[in-house]
Amino acid sequence: MIWGDYGAKKEDVKRIAELAGMEFVEHESEESFNEEFADGDLVFGGEYVKQLLNEMANAAFTAQGDEFCDYVAENRRRIWKAAQHAPEVAQMLVLCYKVGIANGSAGCMNDLGVLYYMGDLVEQDYHKAAELYEMAADGGCYQSVINLGYIYEYGRTGAPDYAKAYQWYSLAAALAPSSEALYKLGDMYSRGRAVSRDMKKAYRLYERSLRLAAGDAEFAQPAVRIAKMLIDPQAASWGVEPDPLRALALFQRAEIGLRKDIANG
Repeated sequence: MIWGDYGAKKEDVKRIAELAGMEFVEHESEESFNEEFADGDLVFGGEYVKQLLNEMANAAFTAQGDEFCDYVAENRRRIWKAAQHAPEVAQMLVLCYKVGIANGSAGCMNDLGVLYYMGDLVEQDYHKAAELYEMAADGGCYQSVINLGYIYEYGRTGAPDYAKAYQWYSLAAALAPSSEALYKLGDMYSRGRAVSRDMKKAYRLYERSLRLAAGDAEFAQPAVRIAKMLIDPQAASWGVEPDPLRALALFQRAEIGLRKDIANG
C-alpha cells in the first residue's frame, strides 16, 4: 500500500470486510436498527445499513481511478442520511477513500480532504484536509488546487496567507478556467488581498465566472457578487453601469441555486 498514513492498510481492509460482511455489528444506541424508521423518503433499518455498507465496499474494491468518487457523488444523499444514524457508514466511507488513495486516486485524496474540512461526518481537521489537498494537487486533481486556496485565504491551518491563496486560485484559473476558480480570484481583487483592490477587474472575473457556471448552484455565487455590485452606489466609479433590474433577476435565480446547494449538503 502507498500514500503513508492516508492509504488503506491491512487492518483497514479487514475492517471493511467486517463492516460489509455477514457479521454485522449492531449500532449501539437507544435507537435500534432492528426497527425501521424513515428520514424523508429513505427508510433505514438494520438490513438497509448492511446492504449500503456492502455496496460501498464493493464500489471501493472494484473502482478504477476516481470511480469511487463518482459513486459517492451519485449516492451522496443516501450515504449522508444513513451516516447520521449509523456511525458505521461514516467509518466505511473513510476506509473506502483510503482504498482509493492506496490505489493512487487523486479524487479520493481530495474528497477525503473535503470530509475532514467540512467535519460533518468525521471530526473536523483542517491540517489533514490541507495535507490531502496537497497530495491530490500533486496527483493532478484540479479541484484540490482551488481547495488549497480556501485553506490559505481563511487561515484554516494558521494565519491567513493571502499571497498563497492568490497563487492557488490563479493556478486553478490558468490550468482550466472554471466558474469557482474565477469568482474566487475575483474575490481577491474585490477585497484587495495579495493584490491592489480593483473592482473593475473583479467585476470582469465575476462575469466570466457567471458565463462558465454549470447549473443553478454554480450560478449562484458569481450572480450574488455581480448583483451586489450592480446596486452599489459606487458602481459607476468602478466602470460598472448600475442595473437594479438585472440585479433583482440575478438575486432571484441565485436564491434558487443556493437553496439547491444547501439541500445537497
